[in-house]
Amino acid sequence: MPFTRSRDSTDMDDLALLKTVPLLSFLPDDTLEDIRTKLVEQQYEKGEFIFREGEKAEWFYFLKQGAIKCLKYAPQGDELILKILLPGEMFCCESVTFEGDTVHPGNAQSMGPTTVLKLNRSIYFECLREHPPVTMQVISYLGNRLKESQDLAKSLALDTAETRVAALLLRLAEKLGEKEPEGVYIGIQLMRQEIAHMIAITEETTVRILTRMKEQGILSAQSGKKLVISDMDALRKLAS
Repeated sequence: MPFTRSRDSTDMDDLALLKTVPLLSFLPDDTLEDIRTKLVEQQYEKGEFIFREGEKAEWFYFLKQGAIKCLKYAPQGDELILKILLPGEMFCCESVTFEGDTVHPGNAQSMGPTTVLKLNRSIYFECLREHPPVTMQVISYLGNRLKESQDLAKSLALDTAETRVAALLLRLAEKLGEKEPEGVYIGIQLMRQEIAHMIAITEETTVRILTRMKEQGILSAQSGKKLVISDMDALRKLAS
C-alpha cells in the first residue's frame, strides 16, 4: 500500500518542482505556494499501482522521485507500455482536465521506489477560474500530448524494430542521461521485456537488437543491468 507522508523540510523542493510544470509554471508565486500546501505526498514500492484503468480520476499527479510506467493491457493480458515518466513530469492531466465524472484510461505503475505528489482537481479548476491565461497552457499541453500519440502510432506502423529501440534509448538518454567516463548512463533499470512492451516488438527481437548494439560499441552494460550509451552519435543515426 502507498505510504502518505506529512509535509516537512522538502517543501522548498516541492515548490521548485511546481515551477517546472508547464501547466503551473507561470502562476504567481503566492498561488504556487498555496498549491504547495495542498499537495499530498505518497510513496510507492516497485510494482505498486498509482492508479488503475477504470478508476475514478480525481487527482493531478507530479512525479517527485523514481520512475513510473503508463501502460494498458490487451484482452489476452499482454502489456503495452505507453510511456515512462521521469522526475518532474506531471501526469493524468488528460483524465482530470475536463469537469464531470471521468475515469483513468490506463494504468500507472511504479518501476522502483517512487515518490508522487498529488493535487485534487477541484483546486486546479479553482486556479483556472482565477487565472484564465492558464487555460491556453492546458490547450497547448493537450495538443502536445496528441502529437506524441500520433508520433508513436506512426513509429509503430512505419519504423523498423531497430529504429524503434534506438529512438526509445535516445529519448531516455536525453531525458535522464548522466555523463560518465564510459558514456551516457541511463539511470533507470529497464528489463528487456519492458523495452519490448514499449515499442510493440517481441522480447527475442529486443535481445537480438541490444546484443548487436553492444557488439557495435553503441551500448555497454553496467551492474544491475542498467545501460550506458557509449556512442550517442551512432545511436542518433540508428534512430533517424
